[in-house]
Amino acid sequence: MASLWIVNEDRSIRAEIVPAHGGMVAQIELEGKELLHIDRGQLETAPMAAGGMPILFPFPSKTKDDAYQFKGKQYHMPMHGLVKNDVFAVGETGENRARLWLENSPSWKAQYYPFDFRLEVEYRLEKNSLTVLFGIENRGDEAMPHYLGWHPFFKSTDKKRIRLWQDMRVHYDYVRQVDEPGIVLDDLSRRWDDVFHTPEKGGFILENEADGYRVSCEADREFEALVVCSWVEESMCVEPWCGLPDSINTGRFVRWIDPGKKKEYRVCLTFENLK
Repeated sequence: MASLWIVNEDRSIRAEIVPAHGGMVAQIELEGKELLHIDRGQLETAPMAAGGMPILFPFPSKTKDDAYQFKGKQYHMPMHGLVKNDVFAVGETGENRARLWLENSPSWKAQYYPFDFRLEVEYRLEKNSLTVLFGIENRGDEAMPHYLGWHPFFKSTDKKRIRLWQDMRVHYDYVRQVDEPGIVLDDLSRRWDDVFHTPEKGGFILENEADGYRVSCEADREFEALVVCSWVEESMCVEPWCGLPDSINTGRFVRWIDPGKKKEYRVCLTFENLK
């Protein structure tokens, strides 16, 4: 597995990027401490179970019956979208930053996503923060639907010693597809696989006493949903999404990009060592 490493100014934080596996961040090290769960043995066969920080595009989660319709034609859509398994090209790089990109293919257009697009992602390490800039360009001649997601697997060896603060006001029951009042995430050792939306400000703070770190997330307002998943062994997934499960079929939170236009998104994670 070929990796690309970037490092901040004082070399206290470095990030490993794997272009051949969805262009994702595979590991973040804070003063030598690994902050992400990653099972490298699963990268080839089950990349979503491997961990890291996968990019979810064009649609995170499942669509109903793994399908959706556009202009009367049905298309297949794998769980968490297309790009998590694909190879990103590497563009401009520097010691503390790297830019990667991916374009649609004819086979994708025929079976999965009938749009011409270019997806760019830029990673920057500055001070104690990782900033991720996403750019989605519509190179086709009709409006293009999408709702971006990001899926960090934070290392978690004892979930009873983790606290999470987030300000989403609504809990979404994605099985019944109904909104409910927000619920309290008071015990992260329970089995969570829950979706929240409608933030007051957005972002989150995850404090992991067991593994000795805190991560604070700031995200663009377009990240209107947050997914919390605790059932993966030795990891806590806290995931900023722009949409909900099956949004392409329900119509809620779908983003559209006009022909020839580009949409940009930003997420920033700030890390602190607790011990």
